[in-house]
Amino acid sequence: MSKADSISVIINNLEYKIKCNENEVDLLNRSAALLDIKISEIKKASPTITNDKAAIMAGLNIASMYLGQDDKIQNLESVSEELDSIQNTLKFEGDS
Repeated sequence: MSKADSISVIINNLEYKIKCNENEVDLLNRSAALLDIKISEIKKASPTITNDKAAIMAGLNIASMYLGQDDKIQNLESVSEELDSIQNTLKFEGDS
């Protein structure tokens, strides 16, 4: 089991100390950087938006990106299963 460390990330010019396993530090840093970028983009597009609303919108944008990729993965898995089925059928017919 990995040791839990406390790391600091900066999001929207605020520092957050977060505990995570040492094998998750890179992912947490990248996640925080992505969230910071998305908040900055939203605040640039809508300068009067509150920090809370910008954070919610950024979270929704990231969730949407994730779910869109998840849908693509499921579609690819479905296509892969269909191709496996076709390949097995062709092998069976070739063996006859």
